[in-house]
Amino acid sequence: MHPSIPCLTLAAAMPAVVSAAEWYEEMQIGPAWSNSFAGTFDGKQQTAAVKGVLVDLGDGAHALFDTETMRIVSAYKGGFHWGGTPWTGQHGQLVRIANENDVIFNTVPGPGWADASGSFADSRKAIGNDAQAWGNIPQAQYKGFYRHGERIVFEYTVNGTRVLEHLQAGKDGFVRHFEVAAHAKPLVMLAADDSSDFTVEKGSAKSASGLSVATGGSGAALGVAGDMASRLIATLAPSDKTTTFTVSYRRDGAAKPVAPFNVAGATKGGEGLWKKEISAKCDVSNDKKSPWVTDTLGLPDDNPWKSNIRFCGFDFLSEDSAAITTWNGDVWVVKGLKGNWNKVTWKRYAAGLFEPLGLKVVDGVIYVHGRDQITKLHDLNGDGEADHFECFFNGVAVSPNFHEFAFELQTDTDGNFYFSKASPVRPGGRGFDTIYPSHGTVMRLSKDASSFEVVATGLRAPGGLGVGPNGEITTGENEGSWQPCCKINFMKADQRPMFFGTEPSRHALKDSPYTEPLCYLPMDVDNSSGSQVWVPKGDTKFGLKPGEMLHLSYGTSSIYRVLDASVDDTLQGGVVKLPVKLASSAMRARFHTDGSLYVSGFRGWQTNAANESGFQRIRYTGATIPIPDKLEITATGVRLRFETELDEELATDPESYSAQRWDYVRGPQYGSGEFSVDNVDAEARKVALEKESKDQHKRDDVTISAARLLEDGKTVEIDLEGHKPSMSLKVGWDLEDADGEILEGDLHATVRKMGK
Repeated sequence: MHPSIPCLTLAAAMPAVVSAAEWYEEMQIGPAWSNSFAGTFDGKQQTAAVKGVLVDLGDGAHALFDTETMRIVSAYKGGFHWGGTPWTGQHGQLVRIANENDVIFNTVPGPGWADASGSFADSRKAIGNDAQAWGNIPQAQYKGFYRHGERIVFEYTVNGTRVLEHLQAGKDGFVRHFEVAAHAKPLVMLAADDSSDFTVEKGSAKSASGLSVATGGSGAALGVAGDMASRLIATLAPSDKTTTFTVSYRRDGAAKPVAPFNVAGATKGGEGLWKKEISAKCDVSNDKKSPWVTDTLGLPDDNPWKSNIRFCGFDFLSEDSAAITTWNGDVWVVKGLKGNWNKVTWKRYAAGLFEPLGLKVVDGVIYVHGRDQITKLHDLNGDGEADHFECFFNGVAVSPNFHEFAFELQTDTDGNFYFSKASPVRPGGRGFDTIYPSHGTVMRLSKDASSFEVVATGLRAPGGLGVGPNGEITTGENEGSWQPCCKINFMKADQRPMFFGTEPSRHALKDSPYTEPLCYLPMDVDNSSGSQVWVPKGDTKFGLKPGEMLHLSYGTSSIYRVLDASVDDTLQGGVVKLPVKLASSAMRARFHTDGSLYVSGFRGWQTNAANESGFQRIRYTGATIPIPDKLEITATGVRLRFETELDEELATDPESYSAQRWDYVRGPQYGSGEFSVDNVDAEARKVALEKESKDQHKRDDVTISAARLLEDGKTVEIDLEGHKPSMSLKVGWDLEDADGEILEGDLHATVRKMGK
């Protein structure tokens, strides 16, 4: 019988006296947890696996599987020591497996299986000063894992041969169960490394330090790796049929041969772990006066698994349901989105994913973008839980840096996937750790994962991205080294690839110029960007026109209407804020088929979010829209068109408006101060390249020299004295429409070229 395997919850190595459990000490993650882990090896703490899966084997035992090398990094009795930004909030400290004491065995970094020549040489390269090689070994490909109740079965190929591996702990010690497809040539597996030499007898081996190993089933012969007697290998002879065998381990006695378990039988779906569905009430707005109102879904905060609900990436499964990720690795499915919205029901669909900040549904299947890979989730037995965590794509390089966030997951009209990766900012936010090939990029993956390319580089922390109806690619960006402030990056389909400003993550675009954004955004507008989303074609009933772009601010919990004001081929534009109030941050958004906009967000780093998380629906009521729908940069100022006729007296009064302009300095320092455009201080700008300038605030107050109301009664021309290009132009208004309704707001724009 398979031993009962409790979910990862209080298994962490804890101090003897704990006054009160933290939320992460109570959260039940599940039998498999994907993350970057540290560990203790030869008495030293170091990175154990950057793409690791920690398997809970029950009875306090764990095993760490490295999906880059297909090896067991460590099998041990014990839990783990908490760390990591999504859990403890710490920067630069990984979750560390508690393998410092009761270790069954550890292995040396490198391949877990030999190549076709029988060599375990690691052909991967280290980057910069990093000591450890990175990436997937060429002779093996990780395919994912199956969950059968609390059992985990890994799937991968070695030299083209399919391997299924199941890990187990119990009265027989630690056991690895294998099912290996027919293979024409020998396959050689790393069975164990030890501090002393192994003595091998038929079907068993023992080291002087006390590690005992035995094989069960048929086809696997134990031996040592050449003159490395401290390295134990298992060789599988060629076979024209499937081979099943086991390798068992003990430190406290002689390992015994164990009969193989039916591994393939555990790949069909099994008993669910999260059977309870959670009902939650919804708050539906009765406001009839505001143009947009927000309805709030009740969240599954009070769930029996103590899962911390911090919602992020989502997509609709149907008109009535959606799938949504949490920062701490869950996927939940909510039902009840149609109808009167009295209540919704939540079901935990998956857990243990690696900081998944992007989700996309394609043909009814959920794809999740985490730091380690894009995972394709399958419910094999229809019980509402994922049983197959398929590795759809894991070709992106990963480092152990805390800031290496994996953002978003979107598709274009051809079905190709787009996602982005942050640069590895050092703890404290200034400068960068070693830059890996995928850091600070936007990437495109073909719909079948057969081709992969980088379409933009030079990003620091692109908290979200968007894919427009004509193949446009946009990203947000966060202030920091080489990024003077937040901004909206924009490129057309025929402009790829582009460089967006962070010099250390230029990669191959060494000679490419810096691509200026559509618009720079000051800190009070956006201090941490989210995604962008386009109003769909057709009758969306959202009040905005098809094809319009919205920008989300995670930091200020705001949604902005983006107004393109490009002149000829010069990109420029601005944003105006939608008058909506959100329950939490604005991180991801998608339009429902009923024309409403759903928005999700959480509170994890710098944000003014009111609540830990939120998932809301924004509806258009039909009331007058109080913000402009068009911006033009003219030779003398700006032209703003509103969606309602304006009171002429106020619209033509220059006192109804205000304006400021200023510049930033882009350089290696963290962010930028604000610098005068009218009275350029060259020395101050030079100093800003050498030390931080955020205390510099030199905005130019701009005189409104004239204001005119055009024939349509909705468009105002505002003349700005000394009108000239500026990285930031702020124009405010205090108007009334023809019915006396107050219209107040601000435009934040970037001006590069004047129109007519």
